[in-house]
Amino acid sequence: MTIRPVDTPEEHGIERTGPRAGLPGLRLGSRHDFLVVCLPARLGWHNYAATREILCQTLTVAVQQKYAGIVIDLGETALLDAAGLVLLARTQTRARLVGGPLRLVVPPGSARLRYALEATGLAALVPVYPDVEAATSAPPVTGPRPATSDSTRVLDAIRRLHPRDAQLTQRRSPSELVITTTATDEEHHVMMVEVTGTLDRVTVPQLGATLTTLIDGRLHHLKLKMHPELGVRCDPLPVLLGARWRVSAEGGCLSLLNPPARICDLIEREGLSEVFRPCTPARKRASG
Repeated sequence: MTIRPVDTPEEHGIERTGPRAGLPGLRLGSRHDFLVVCLPARLGWHNYAATREILCQTLTVAVQQKYAGIVIDLGETALLDAAGLVLLARTQTRARLVGGPLRLVVPPGSARLRYALEATGLAALVPVYPDVEAATSAPPVTGPRPATSDSTRVLDAIRRLHPRDAQLTQRRSPSELVITTTATDEEHHVMMVEVTGTLDRVTVPQLGATLTTLIDGRLHHLKLKMHPELGVRCDPLPVLLGARWRVSAEGGCLSLLNPPARICDLIEREGLSEVFRPCTPARKRASG
């Protein structure tokens, strides 16, 4: 049996334009309710950002469309430098945050890649299978979920394995933020916005842009659900206040669900507890 091909990633809402274009050899398909991504034949720092973006979007699609997970097929891929290992480590972190199981396909003949996965600890974090059939038909993996510290140790091990790769020291780790939106009450136009990853000076504007897009689309009742392990490295209150005031002006509300301790401290310090109190849509309050 073969993978059911998807002619273009756009069929799943995955863009390949602008900086994400130019990935010859990358294929997307599905099998046994898994999304299967066959990576390009040559993977290195030159196409790291584009490949990372495709994998990020594929994970989001897998979670939103309730796939069993995604399979990354490395069967035809040669890792030119440390970029491929870093990509796998960061994709595993993102998959853990959004709840999208990740599996790898590495043929038995790829001894060098298998050694790298074992030496860095990646093989202990992501299940490795000899082919796509085995990866997509195996039962769910049970056991404790990997911790964030495990991924950190893997990245340290990658640096030790590639001490001469200048990119590992010159290049800063990219900020990561995963935003998932789900309609929870279509009658009252209520949208759940789930946020995982890290809020910093790079990603907070991304969150603001997402909220602005939703509000401009006449979605004025927003629930912002924050992952328990959400990192907060800057003050996001200006963006959140702006969104809250905009939806309030339209009779809507913005509720913060499970805000991290640092955000709670910022809200209390600025005397904004009343502003960010839990709220319900105006139409619901009227009907109640």
